[in-house]
Amino acid sequence: MVPTLDEGKNIDRLLERVFASLPDSDRMEVIIVDDNSRDETVARAKAWAADYPVRVIERQGPPDLSASVLAGARAAHGEWVAVMDADGSHPPERLPDLLAPLRAGSHDVSIGSRHAPGGRTSGWPWIRHLTSRTATLLAWPFTDVADPMAGFFATSRERLLALPAHAAGYKILLEILVQGGDRIRTTEVPITFEDRQHGQSKLGLKQQLTYLQRLSYLGGGRISLGSASKFGLVGLSGMLVDLLIFHFLLSSGARLGSAHVASFVVATLTNFALNYRWTFSGDAQADMKLSLRYLRFFTVAILALMMRGGVLVLLVQVFNLPPMLAIFPAIVVTAGVNYLGSAFYVFASTASGVIPRVRWHLAALGLFAYVLVLRMLYMGQVELIPDEMYYWMYSQHLALSYLDHPPLVGWLIAAGTALFGDTIFGVRAMLIPLSLMGAWYFYRYGATMGGRTAGLLCVLAVAVVPFFTVSGVLMTPDAPMIVAWVAALYYFKRALIDDEPTAFLGLGLAMGLGLLAKYTIALLAPAALLFMLIDPGARRWFFRPQPYLAVLLATLIFMPVLVWNWQHDWASFLFQGTRRLFENPDFASYLVIVYALLLLSPVLAVACFQAFGPVRQQLEPDQRRRRFMLIMTAFPLAVFFIYGLFTVIKFHWTLPAWIAMLPMVMVGLVRDIWPGQSALSRLHGRLMRLWIPSTLVLVILYGMLLHYFTLGLPGLRTADFDSGYLGWQETAQAVAQIEQEVAERTGRDPIVAGTSKWAVSAALAFHHPEGRHDHITAQNIIGMSGSMWEFWFDEDTDPGRPVILVNYSSKLIDEDWLELALIGLGPLEQARIMRDGEVIRTLYYRIAEGFRPEQLRTPSRIPE
Repeated sequence: MVPTLDEGKNIDRLLERVFASLPDSDRMEVIIVDDNSRDETVARAKAWAADYPVRVIERQGPPDLSASVLAGARAAHGEWVAVMDADGSHPPERLPDLLAPLRAGSHDVSIGSRHAPGGRTSGWPWIRHLTSRTATLLAWPFTDVADPMAGFFATSRERLLALPAHAAGYKILLEILVQGGDRIRTTEVPITFEDRQHGQSKLGLKQQLTYLQRLSYLGGGRISLGSASKFGLVGLSGMLVDLLIFHFLLSSGARLGSAHVASFVVATLTNFALNYRWTFSGDAQADMKLSLRYLRFFTVAILALMMRGGVLVLLVQVFNLPPMLAIFPAIVVTAGVNYLGSAFYVFASTASGVIPRVRWHLAALGLFAYVLVLRMLYMGQVELIPDEMYYWMYSQHLALSYLDHPPLVGWLIAAGTALFGDTIFGVRAMLIPLSLMGAWYFYRYGATMGGRTAGLLCVLAVAVVPFFTVSGVLMTPDAPMIVAWVAALYYFKRALIDDEPTAFLGLGLAMGLGLLAKYTIALLAPAALLFMLIDPGARRWFFRPQPYLAVLLATLIFMPVLVWNWQHDWASFLFQGTRRLFENPDFASYLVIVYALLLLSPVLAVACFQAFGPVRQQLEPDQRRRRFMLIMTAFPLAVFFIYGLFTVIKFHWTLPAWIAMLPMVMVGLVRDIWPGQSALSRLHGRLMRLWIPSTLVLVILYGMLLHYFTLGLPGLRTADFDSGYLGWQETAQAVAQIEQEVAERTGRDPIVAGTSKWAVSAALAFHHPEGRHDHITAQNIIGMSGSMWEFWFDEDTDPGRPVILVNYSSKLIDEDWLELALIGLGPLEQARIMRDGEVIRTLYYRIAEGFRPEQLRTPSRIPE
């Protein structure tokens, strides 16, 4: 089948090559479907019909490649249809290779691919290459073939006729792939694509716009030049309302955050009314209640509002733009979010050709992109938590490892601060590449388990699940460890189930780097060992060298930690092992369930619990993949459950274990896989119905949390609820003032000691106005555990230097026994810490004339 338009100079040579490639002409026909050519194309084609099986169909109406192919399919007699261009760019010599997989019954669609291994494009300028690659990239959420834009392909006539009649545009193959979904079997035959020698390309701006509009339609969107222009006009009217109210409120003394929220909400109401009645008027979702549609619009508006707040805080607090100037680009960004949300969600198309699976693909990518941009806008302005400032201290004392954690988090912070300085953004800068790497491995792991839909739904989990979203904005050891954990799962699966020996190289790298981030990833090794013992197909690897080479590679990467522990009497391993059992004895096994409900979200947590029951066979029919996911989840959780029988367990220990079963659980939340009316079926149905609203609620809460800690929220006073999170910059300034007073009075530089293991001291060190921290330590100076401060404190420090004990709570700092560790200890004093005219914290401190060296806690000595 050859669609044509003004190809008179090419048609003869093409037909010669076709019949030379397929000499068995009594079992084939060539159908020329012409779109009103103005040259001799039709006449030349009809001349061939006298001696060869050639038929010519002359279409009426506007030129449309997809319509031409469908017209040809309706007229065709054969079982298989090969489609190709008439301009000589597709090699007819590859037709036998293209048809062979179809005849063999191994595939449903065979594609002559430029981008498959061995394929190439010849004679194109760089701009054509760029345009083609961009179009292919835009099609990525719809299909996983390398060349979905190919015009050279073969499939069954029946599959072509099954396409909806409204299929349009110049890329009919994409329509086939989207309608077929994950179940369609495709193969790509490499070809050399030659640029045409005669005539002109039919690809112009109109075809490109039609392609974009068709992509929008396939994804359920209502994007068009008409709707965009109307939306822009509505947006301009809304912007005028927005600016007038924003200016009025600022002039009236309102705070920046309150002014921008209030003006935005009013503008949203006017925009909805105009968009509903004018921009997106029509019968799309005509049966939806107005209240529900407005709820969707308001949801999108809240998401846009959080994005606008991020732009505002960046422009005002970082680039020092006046608020009235910063609001303009903030409104433009907001308009973009609102338009896409309105087109794809609020006023989305519900036509029969819209594929729900594709909508989930776009939702996953859209929400991940939204969260990533939101994270980048806010991450440099949301205050560091004390944990991050403690890890920043790691970067100030670079070492092979540390007492309480392996070194990777400190190394990453050192890299970020080397690029962006000792700033909040510098500390968190490496979270951006980690987020992208994590999303990629979540996708790869999900896709290798359940196809593209499973992979993209795992990316959706990264975007909305609280544990992952919080880990993505805080630079702690969990951030690199999560990336390593999912990467290790991916390589374990490729190695043990797919039998790929080279996957063990990636496995060794992932496990080694994961161990440099956090020791808990080591639990994946015995879990995989258990899988190998149970799974007959994986046992063969016990007798091959690759697993042992992977262990060796991981050990070599982990070597800095081993060397440091050897140098320090295995201090870190003891600290993370038996010492924790005796430090906090308690029963805490139930926390495995509680943490999942709170930080995976209740809906996802219940879905994960359900996956251990009978529904698991419907969630993942393949026994080996199902066994792998359940074992790699259950084994680490069982370890923590047993550990919790004796001592406290922390949420960031247990939650990565749930990653292994995400592919089958996430697919189960969007696909009805449990027939009947049983209790399990009803539970599964409720989870499916709750998942979409819970997803949006989680993203909104995430954005509101970031907004709250930067610009605040109307009616809410920004506070940390006595958690010790906020106000450290002001606290450090107050402590520096006390330092100066003590230095002036005594003539000696005082030591500042926070009465906590590490948090208070790290926060004061990071925020010290003079950028110094050599005089700061922790409660190790009074004989208590000070974590790494025990290593960083110089034991040769003069004990006659004054000591300032500080904390944000009077607990510990007001104990009588402190006189055993300090000399000349003064009374408890207080200082109020202010921000924006309000008291945000009370600083408690005591001043001593010196400390007693015998009571100093060091790595080698614990005082009596």
